[in-house]
Amino acid sequence: MLNTRVVVTQYGGSEVLNTIVEPLRMPQKGELRIKVQSAGVALADIMRREGVYPLSPTPPFTPGYDIVGVVDELGEGMRQYSKGERVGAFFDGTGGYSAYVYATPKDIFPVPESIDAAQAVAVILNYVTAYQMLHRIAKVSEGENILIHGASGGVGSALLELGKLANVNMFGTASLGKHSSVSQFGATPIDYRNDDFVQVLDRLVPEGMDAVFDPVGGANWQRSFQTLGKKGRFVGYGYTSVLGNANRDNWVNDWSVLSETKQTDKGNPAFLYSITALRKENPDWFREDVGLLFSLLEQGKINPAISHRIPLSEAAYAQQLLEKSLSIGKVVLIGL
Repeated sequence: MLNTRVVVTQYGGSEVLNTIVEPLRMPQKGELRIKVQSAGVALADIMRREGVYPLSPTPPFTPGYDIVGVVDELGEGMRQYSKGERVGAFFDGTGGYSAYVYATPKDIFPVPESIDAAQAVAVILNYVTAYQMLHRIAKVSEGENILIHGASGGVGSALLELGKLANVNMFGTASLGKHSSVSQFGATPIDYRNDDFVQVLDRLVPEGMDAVFDPVGGANWQRSFQTLGKKGRFVGYGYTSVLGNANRDNWVNDWSVLSETKQTDKGNPAFLYSITALRKENPDWFREDVGLLFSLLEQGKINPAISHRIPLSEAAYAQQLLEKSLSIGKVVLIGL
């Protein structure tokens, strides 16, 4: 049997993604092999590909955080799962772009048979990230005002849907062509290309935001700080402004400063969120939250937007969709 896997051969653009075919090995002791049905694509995959993500792995490596699939083979001592069982796995940023993956129980969790594999994989990274930022970090309350940057993206759309369930008042930045995807959740869209979101919010909500969720970084963080009210909380969860820029010093510096001070220049609480870091600190939270979100998906209370379903062999195209902001919701690679 053979495995198909996507590999970053060197740091660079999407052209450095190569698809290789190699023999499948048997899982080792305490490990199982999963036949992948769907794998998620994330902006952090692109940052690692470009080598601008902090502690980016050295090429060659296979990108990918999140997969859903079926247990294909069990290693010695693996009794928690059975062949044919539907599972998900979460990796720390590498390993997911593959027709088969190997994982240990700490990375694996059951996935209901009834839910779509692409929507299930959207839950694992995007919706867990959104849920934890809303409820574990910012601890939003009904009626509060929140600002979501990149509101049409994978995490942004998850924040919108979960924010609607939490009955908060939402504002989301997005390009004009994507405003309908923001307003469908009851949020007020803001055109980040043609409008100054600081001025727009100062006019609409002069008392300020209660929470801001910002994956952009750089000057956008500073402007986000200006929108916060007296009790406002800032949550940074990425630094996409580094894409296309070979110099990542600003990211490292800004992240380090905010990590130490834990507050904005106005004195508001500031949090830096990383799903991998929080999962290591509180693994029970991750399992609780992914289970809760799968339950909401089964009940039809959430409906993750799947922008594109792309064959694994076209992973370069899938990443280009994110790089060029041509997607709304989650871009998913489908298994062979």
